[in-house]
Amino acid sequence: MKRLCFCLLACVFAVSLYAQDIAKIKIEDYKLDARITSILADESGNDAIYQQNNNIYALGWSKDGKLAFIENREIEGRGGHDFFFTIQDMVEDEACYYKVIIGYDGEVDDPEGPGMSFEECIRANAGEFNQALKKYGIVVKPLTVSLLPALDRDGNSVSFHINILKEAENEFCLTEMTYELIATKNGKSKSLGTVKDKICNYVMPTAYLKSPYEDRIALIVADSEHVFEGSEVFVQFYGCNLRSGFSKK
Repeated sequence: MKRLCFCLLACVFAVSLYAQDIAKIKIEDYKLDARITSILADESGNDAIYQQNNNIYALGWSKDGKLAFIENREIEGRGGHDFFFTIQDMVEDEACYYKVIIGYDGEVDDPEGPGMSFEECIRANAGEFNQALKKYGIVVKPLTVSLLPALDRDGNSVSFHINILKEAENEFCLTEMTYELIATKNGKSKSLGTVKDKICNYVMPTAYLKSPYEDRIALIVADSEHVFEGSEVFVQFYGCNLRSGFSKK
């Protein structure tokens, strides 16, 4: 009987984790350290970067390597913010779920008045978001972002670098890069993928989010891209198993 009660309590606890209502969480507890992008601005020395502190909120991992996150991006020139909600498979590096809401907060001088706040936008779409979080098994829980290098469970250091394969100006005088993302541990390395013909003038790995369920991270890679009369920093996430796939070349 005691074992049955314990199992029932465990099941209820597990369901409550997966069924976490995103409308009821304190979203600021999930916000990532601004250094994930400001590091690039400092390193690149690009004075034309006018947005470098992206507002990114990591909602949690699934036990099979999926990560959910939100970006609340301020749009220079046009004004207002765009809202991006993503659940990404960090094994295959593919988006399982993606939703963008353009200009949810409206224009200040709009005759109909400003739109929603960031929190109101979350609450207005919480039903859809909660379904996606449940479908992909995301355990909603604040995460700690760490600066590089990463450490595996045995304490081995894993470093990351960008191998630029091609860099040239395109017809619009903007820099295009083709580069490979390399992970290195104990003298062995592996490729996390190749990005082709990306319009950016600087790119670097800056930080990572560790899965609490396996020796896997979401590597944060920031780049500087030309936009409205200057440059802004954007981030991408790449999955990396810290234990397997490394080899000597």
